[in-house]
Amino acid sequence: MTFDTPVLAVHYAEIALKGRNRQPFLRRLRNNILVALRGEPVSHVNHIESRLLVRLDDASRADAVAAKLQRVFGVQWLSVATSVPRDRLGDDLAGLGEVAAALALRDVGNARTFRVEARRSDRNFPIGSPEINRLVGNAVGEAIRLPVRLHGADFTVHVLMLHKEALVFTQRLPGPGGLPASSGGRVMTLLSGGIDSPVAAWMLMRRGCRSDFIHFYTGRTAAEADSAKILRLAAILREHTPTDLHLYLAPTYPYESRAIGVIAESHDMVLFRRYMLKVAEQLARRTDCHALVTGDSLGQVASQTLHNLAAIGPDVRLPVFRPLIGTDKVEISALARRIGTFDTSIEPYRDCCSLRSPHPILRGRAREVLALSEKMDMEGAVAAALETIEKIVITETGA
Repeated sequence: MTFDTPVLAVHYAEIALKGRNRQPFLRRLRNNILVALRGEPVSHVNHIESRLLVRLDDASRADAVAAKLQRVFGVQWLSVATSVPRDRLGDDLAGLGEVAAALALRDVGNARTFRVEARRSDRNFPIGSPEINRLVGNAVGEAIRLPVRLHGADFTVHVLMLHKEALVFTQRLPGPGGLPASSGGRVMTLLSGGIDSPVAAWMLMRRGCRSDFIHFYTGRTAAEADSAKILRLAAILREHTPTDLHLYLAPTYPYESRAIGVIAESHDMVLFRRYMLKVAEQLARRTDCHALVTGDSLGQVASQTLHNLAAIGPDVRLPVFRPLIGTDKVEISALARRIGTFDTSIEPYRDCCSLRSPHPILRGRAREVLALSEKMDMEGAVAAALETIEKIVITETGA
């Protein structure tokens, strides 16, 4: 049996809890799916009974389309399914059993036990789920010659009974979950060359935010910046969103030229972190971003103690989101591997923070930091940085 017209059943979770606000999120999710699948042989995408069904004209592209859908925020899980119209189910579901048996023969692999799991989205269908399990299970068992195991089976054939068709599939592929991209406002992420900040950006993007990025480079001009690694990190994050990303390159020298001879080494890191936060805040206001995002993890390094985090931005008026604050490096690294940024993040790179004093104070005080900021002309440093920032647009094909 051939499977010429596969259907990808796309399931969402959190969107279902939105009540009266559900429809705008569903429209956004559907639009994002269409953008993600641009160029693929998609005949149409429709919303049927609490799921989106993506119908293809070319079965050979099913796996590639599924891989793209697994990166679409808002998708909880999906399956490459075969559609069986209601008029082809057959007496005692013989037609449905035939399709299920053929799929099982194709996909069973080295499994030793199996089960059938049926769900009726159409509660008016005259045959109940236990009976569907039995009838389809008999057909599958005869084909693959394996015993049934109702709990903990190695292999499962899923049957989803809709009003006009039945969907049969053997795998549930995980999606990223969360909310559809661009449904939650715009944020500005401070992007370094390390492991943490790309993960923090991804986490806010997963909550529906569109993220712009600011990266601080050493040198007097963007042409002197070693930004190739940063561009690659931004390009990886671009794969997870339907819209182009904006990367802003900001210099460190406006801070350094004013801090030399004024700021002691013990306070240099804290003041520099303040400089980055203040530049990011001003840029965010200019670009209609409503919050800042950092990759801070509490206590991971000396500049990220509770006291220092509180001291660097007591006068920052935009919200500062720190989604990694309670995670450790093992957890962050695992997530970086999942989203594809880890290998790039660990490439050698002279991050601007690595050039600061290796022994900063651990218990910075906001009053002292504000006084030092005035002494070194922090406002002038921020203004100078904003005058020289350069913007790069990250598209599907790169910068």
